[in-house]
Amino acid sequence: MSELRADTITASDGTSPVTLTKQSAAKAWVNVDGTGTVSLRDSFNSTSLVDNGTGDYSHSFVSSMANVNHASSGINNPSFAGTFNRSISLIQVASASSISYKSAKISTSTAEDQESLQVITHGDLA
Repeated sequence: MSELRADTITASDGTSPVTLTKQSAAKAWVNVDGTGTVSLRDSFNSTSLVDNGTGDYSHSFVSSMANVNHASSGINNPSFAGTFNRSISLIQVASASSISYKSAKISTSTAEDQESLQVITHGDLA
């Protein structure tokens, strides 16, 4: 088995970043604590988490997307067994620089704050 170890990979000119071809890496993601004082547990290319109301959140991208045609998906993880009737409804409002999303109980469509939400965004950066 071969092993490759590297600290930095650059293009052949020695300074430019390597361009990904035929692959798409996530351009942004968040792990959100959506209860109490909402917070980002961890994130990549995401900042400024806002609590817009019950089960309604938004965050900004550090580096904006090229346009509004990015794709996002999300999931929530209830902290206790038997509550797998939650969903995240993406994208309530989208722009090149931010995204808003809602979490609700599936059986009643009632908005609910969630302890653990994860959202990932794919698209082209500006």
